[in-house]
Amino acid sequence: MQKTIITILVVLASSLHGQFAEVAVRTDVERLKERERQDLQGLEEAIQQFYISSPWEQAIDDLEMYLDVQLVFQSTLAVGNEMYYQAQILFSNRQDQRYFIRDATFPFSPGRSVNLSSAFDPLASLLEFFAYLLIAGELDTYEILAGSPYYTKASSLAVIGKNDPYVGRGWTDRLRMAERLAANQELRRGKAYFYRAFDILADEKLDLEELRKTLDQFYKSIQTVIKREGQERQTSIFLSGHAEEIAEMLALAGMWTELADMKLLNPDGERIYQNYLEGKNREQ
Repeated sequence: MQKTIITILVVLASSLHGQFAEVAVRTDVERLKERERQDLQGLEEAIQQFYISSPWEQAIDDLEMYLDVQLVFQSTLAVGNEMYYQAQILFSNRQDQRYFIRDATFPFSPGRSVNLSSAFDPLASLLEFFAYLLIAGELDTYEILAGSPYYTKASSLAVIGKNDPYVGRGWTDRLRMAERLAANQELRRGKAYFYRAFDILADEKLDLEELRKTLDQFYKSIQTVIKREGQERQTSIFLSGHAEEIAEMLALAGMWTELADMKLLNPDGERIYQNYLEGKNREQ
């Protein structure tokens, strides 16, 4: 059987602003029956429009994040007159945030709308939950712990979801996810320090002393995370997504000891860090 994959991409005009500037939805329905596939027509558009058109808060209407949503459908379950779909889903901002769930369950039928609402809905609330995680993670890069209100929103939504009689089990896991992300404050601090260092580096009047100070705060935050949590998934995703920039900034600041230590803190980026260390040796 040939794999069925549908990809939808929406790009907003550059003059518009919003939380999600570009959304791509990719759906794999290979394991479903033909009738079940037909009934999913319109889902991709519904998801993209949910993210693009939902009335998110104006206070954060200029984030312009990229978003990829990949759904791999596993099976279906008839509940009364509704068809529930079971899928694995990956949400990604294409860089340093990735969230994977194995047990997403939600009803869908042709013509069904998916809208942001105060009432719990298995699909709309699922999309809303991950929007809050992505927004929280993005805001944490602007200021230290700035994403906290949105981790709280995600947790509150998960508390409601876990009481749903059909999909509650998955929402219990999502509540743990939101609480774990919010509690990982050293990683969240590290993100803010990293982007602050990036801003210092971009300044025409580069202040190397300020860059070293900020990078030292970043390094100590990451060191603390690894010491407490080991190779924690979200930390590894963030570090691997920015290994080149981290290595370049540490090298520019002359922080060679910290650069060497990054090989242990982020093994996935070891080759990148080593290249910069070898570059230093060649110059000597």
